[in-house]
Amino acid sequence: MSGLFLTCCIFLLMFFGVRSMTIVGLVGETVTLSCNYNTRTHHTTSICWGRGEVPWTQCSDTLLSTNDEGRITYRESERYQLQGRVREGDVSLSIQNVQEIDSGIYGCRVELPGWFNDLKINIHLTILKGGNLAITEDYQEPVVNPVHSKESTLFWPQNIVRVAAVFVMTVATPVFIYAGLTRVLKKKSHEGTA
Repeated sequence: MSGLFLTCCIFLLMFFGVRSMTIVGLVGETVTLSCNYNTRTHHTTSICWGRGEVPWTQCSDTLLSTNDEGRITYRESERYQLQGRVREGDVSLSIQNVQEIDSGIYGCRVELPGWFNDLKINIHLTILKGGNLAITEDYQEPVVNPVHSKESTLFWPQNIVRVAAVFVMTVATPVFIYAGLTRVLKKKSHEGTA
């Protein structure tokens, strides 16, 4: 019974492991896209920021990346900055002097140890011209909305590989171990009787 529970937990972690949010900013401002992880648990590790949703590995169209010591190893432009405390897990990306063309999806990947453990965050950034935003008394700040990404779809290609890996770890491996032990025990029992 506990094996079934463990399998269900692994499936939930795999298929809903991508967090998404929406951020709205104004042309000419500096916008910060939030991405944080616990360095007490995972220590400082490598990260990357890219344009587009976080893919199966690395980042798509990489904008900025760091090594395991938190040092920036690649930066597409000086507009992209890590202004938080990187060694404390604040790897939020600040984009200076944003323009409407900066609207789109940005992805943060924190490479955590172990299989399928990477923290992946997709952020939908919308940049508006200052004249397009009329603030009234009933105006409410944009709320960070969790959204399911297409990676949470069961038959998305990356998830098929994950399903296969979970199957091997939870079903096939115990079957092979059981078959091997049975063979060894039968061999020993035959040697004992001969």
